[in-house]
Amino acid sequence: MKILIIIITFSFITISCSKHKGHNETNDKSSTKAVSKYVCPMHPQISSDRPGQQCPICGMDLVPADEDDEDLEDEDHSEHDHGSMKMKKDSLTGNADNSDHVQPNDRATIRLKLDKQQIIGVKTDRVERKTLFENIKAPGRIAFDPELYTAQSEYLEALRQQRKVKNSPLQDVRRSTDEMVMSSKTRLQVLGLGNTEIKTLVKKGSVSDGLIVSGNNDNLIYADIFESDLAKIKPGQKVKIQASFIPGEPLNGEVVSVDQLIDPKTRSGKVRIKIDKTKLSIRPEAFVTVEISVPLGEHIAIPLEAILDTGKDLFVFVKKGKGKFEPRIITKLFETDEDIAVLKGLAVDEEVVTSANFMIDSESRLKAVIKGASSSSGHNH
Repeated sequence: MKILIIIITFSFITISCSKHKGHNETNDKSSTKAVSKYVCPMHPQISSDRPGQQCPICGMDLVPADEDDEDLEDEDHSEHDHGSMKMKKDSLTGNADNSDHVQPNDRATIRLKLDKQQIIGVKTDRVERKTLFENIKAPGRIAFDPELYTAQSEYLEALRQQRKVKNSPLQDVRRSTDEMVMSSKTRLQVLGLGNTEIKTLVKKGSVSDGLIVSGNNDNLIYADIFESDLAKIKPGQKVKIQASFIPGEPLNGEVVSVDQLIDPKTRSGKVRIKIDKTKLSIRPEAFVTVEISVPLGEHIAIPLEAILDTGKDLFVFVKKGKGKFEPRIITKLFETDEDIAVLKGLAVDEEVVTSANFMIDSESRLKAVIKGASSSSGHNH
């Protein structure tokens, strides 16, 4: 019996030692993992084969290059499935462009820690679906148009005469007044008034003196819009009005009509803009600058400062998880003064870099060069 107890005790001690030894060997292997190269995370061209070194450019500690690359590769594999699932989800909700993400060949995904992002001033903005506007600027003048004033007066008078002789037994009189109404209406149309404006004039029943004298009510602006932009202008669009005699904030206005005729010399058309009521003294023929806000519909949009242009492609840096920044080619639909409408390459709620993207681009290109050199060296070997 004693012999049996001794044998069991010895076996237990032997097994425990072997497990402990195996555990230590594992730790030793992980702690003594060979690192072939240490590089600066901000300047990958700076490298060393010894740990504990610092970058001579920025003073940052060099990190194991192999470890950094392995982490990026692991994240790429883990996020590939997640990205595929997101694209499927976005395609159902209408957020995606139903196309694969394309990366530039001469740039690579990089990773920056939070403190390093703060040092170089990285800022991001979310991809949004929103209504975009184009601001069309043009010269204009406060209307002084006695001819239009007279034509409006004649039209209203013709309508009054038509109502008076409506029940007249004399057919010639009725026909004469009808022709007078048609003639005066045609003249208004030739001068640029549309049917909606003519109906408004009839409903009002009086002519505004803003066309011939100074005042603060019912003043109009005549703006000259180039032929290429004229089709975008519609009645009801909002207008900002600036001039030397307008202090502080610009005046507000609204497009009331668009001429159908094009000036053959200037290749422009006349747009009439009604100024909102103001206490300012508005003098006829005074020069102004107008800015018409033209809605362009709802689109996936990002700020203009997020775009990097290679001359061949447009691309952005998309912020991913764990400090990753991925270069991605996009397709532009059009651009405004502040935003760019994206046709392909981005989905709603993704984050794009809007500040320090040139520094990130520099590191991305260096990373791509280093990876390309390493691949070529490994292949030759």
